[in-house]
Amino acid sequence: MKNVLIIIAGLALSGVCRAMEPDSVCSVMSEMEITAEAVTTPVPDTVPDKWTYGDCVDWALANNTDIRRSLLSVLLADEDIASAKDAWLPEVSFSTNHSFTNFPSPENNSQANVYNSSYGINAGWTVWEGNVRKYRLESARLIRDQQLLAGEDVVKNLKLAILQAYLDIMYSEEAVEIASRTLETSTSQFERAAKLTEAGRSSSVDLAQIESQMAQDRYGLVQAESNLATARMALKKILMLGLDSEIEIVSSGFTDEEVLALPPAKDEVFAAAVAWLPEFKSNRLSKEVYDYDIKIAKAGRLPKITLQGSVGTGYASGGRSWATQMGKAFNENVGVSLSIPIFDANATKRAVAKARLASLDYDLTDREQLENLAQTVESLYVESRNAREKYLAGIKQLEAAEATSALVDRQFELGLVNPLELLTAHNDLLNARLTQLQNKYMAILSGKTIGFYATSDVTMPGSAETDVINKAPFPKNC
Repeated sequence: MKNVLIIIAGLALSGVCRAMEPDSVCSVMSEMEITAEAVTTPVPDTVPDKWTYGDCVDWALANNTDIRRSLLSVLLADEDIASAKDAWLPEVSFSTNHSFTNFPSPENNSQANVYNSSYGINAGWTVWEGNVRKYRLESARLIRDQQLLAGEDVVKNLKLAILQAYLDIMYSEEAVEIASRTLETSTSQFERAAKLTEAGRSSSVDLAQIESQMAQDRYGLVQAESNLATARMALKKILMLGLDSEIEIVSSGFTDEEVLALPPAKDEVFAAAVAWLPEFKSNRLSKEVYDYDIKIAKAGRLPKITLQGSVGTGYASGGRSWATQMGKAFNENVGVSLSIPIFDANATKRAVAKARLASLDYDLTDREQLENLAQTVESLYVESRNAREKYLAGIKQLEAAEATSALVDRQFELGLVNPLELLTAHNDLLNARLTQLQNKYMAILSGKTIGFYATSDVTMPGSAETDVINKAPFPKNC
């Protein structure tokens, strides 16, 4: 008889080869190799002197712990795929039994103590089980693709968070500049008021009112600087920079054309977002996973064919020598087992029903995702329209406030207006500048976010980078 183990191994390896055919779902590993080293690579010590938006994104993609945790999930999914492929391999085991029997009253010419031993190598391989192994392998591959998409979703959220934090810093820097200019103006007004008081052309009460305004503007500058420090701290938190790291961004202003630029059509943005957003792709893969779960559950009704083989030998005391018995007792065995399910207490029926019910989650999730995206896009368009209209109206309002402030300031020097009118014009100008600044960055943020949902790109003025979602550590799935 030919060696039974060789026969079983040959049949099993043919099944393994079929299991290891190229993945027809998506060859992501051909685009990028994800390794354990990528998870544990230390954070670099050098940081840019001034950060562009692209620098922030690149740093976050390389060092953020959520990104690394997503890489780890992909590696674990790779192990699940390997385990699914290993299901085609045979199982081989070695067994040995040893026993010692004592007969207190042995018969004539028989031993009172008997020693027996057996040795065997057993092998088994599942020939067919309703294609469960195939379905589990395909499901594992889909789940790996979902882990990649989960990583892309982390990248998407990071980019949006960095965009908002980056614009917050730009806003805060301009707010500090406005507060500083306002303090310079109020300081100049106080100095002029002091001279007028010395000359007897203004009262000490008027001087005290202007000094109070100067102190209030100084406090406003301190508050603006505090807000800037908080905005920088928020970006440092996203980038996970240490206590010793300071962050300065490359600030470049936005023109009126950029602020007032009209976004693309709402329905086009919505359709584009549905096409590329990772959560939508992941949910579409979930439908396929649910389909495989149903097939796996239905396989419980199908027969199962297994191939078994073994080689063994044994020895018993009281007979021939150990070597002779081991040689004479050597045996080989091969067999095929067919198992046909007849009734399993409705276990398969319940498993199929539960799998079908679970598949309904796809439709619910799809509906929920579409509704959430629609609300997000609608909200962004409302914010963008309101901010642009307010900014456009604020241009004339700011020009009028600047002209009024300059006129009142000149009239105060000539003694034609009282300090109350001067301070009113002063505060109106400050409020107009801050309101216009807020509307400007609200329009920029909503416009950039709409552009991101439409193209998966974020572009910033003064930066050569165009940051695309596909440049993330997670390759774009088919």
